[in-house]
Amino acid sequence: MTRFRYSALAWRLFNLGFGPRMRLGIRSIHVAGIPERLRGDSPLLLAANHVSWWDGFILRAVQQNVCPGRPLHIVMLERELARHPFLKRLGGLGLEPGSPASFRALLRDLREERERDPGFSVLFFPQGRIWPSYRRPLGFQGGIRLVAAALGPATVLPVGLHLEAGKEMAPAAFVSLGDPLEAVGGDLDPEALEGSVEEELDRIHRFLAEYGEDVTESWPGAGEGLPRAPTGMPCRRA
Repeated sequence: MTRFRYSALAWRLFNLGFGPRMRLGIRSIHVAGIPERLRGDSPLLLAANHVSWWDGFILRAVQQNVCPGRPLHIVMLERELARHPFLKRLGGLGLEPGSPASFRALLRDLREERERDPGFSVLFFPQGRIWPSYRRPLGFQGGIRLVAAALGPATVLPVGLHLEAGKEMAPAAFVSLGDPLEAVGGDLDPEALEGSVEEELDRIHRFLAEYGEDVTESWPGAGEGLPRAPTGMPCRRA
């Protein structure tokens, strides 16, 4: 039996109670590169780097702008779900690092959910732990390929996430979305996906370096992408 227990009502109640606390921790969320349209008849897999405890809540807000109304299931540590059982009602799925049995259970749940209703989203952090956004390589693990395969034909969205305090006490979240990838079966290339996320992070870092404390006022519209690196300037270290 699937472990999915997502509840839209639980999210609404959670936002009412937790929203003010989140605004104290993350002062604002700035998104660039939202695609014009995505397929609604297959799952959406958001693959993001992992920089903080807040990431799941930040990217849930982003996902609701990308595809409003879709339920989001966030893969997180099993011990976090045990400590905060209410997260199951918010779509949390536990994974025990290093446990093949736990990973098999996750894949089974994803396949069952796809059979029930393919119009859902999954947030997965392929690094498996928190690292700073400037780490290179990011260190994506190969499990992302198996997750994509379990979802069947799916759209994979590379997500770069960075937190920056700037001139305020609480940090702002800066999110850049890469070009959607179509994954069928096990054909997703983890290294190529990692490179796409690194490129989005490099674009965020360059934008921050250019605008400094004025970055929030200069950030483009959500549907616009951040500038790419000038010709001849590699986004990724050789």
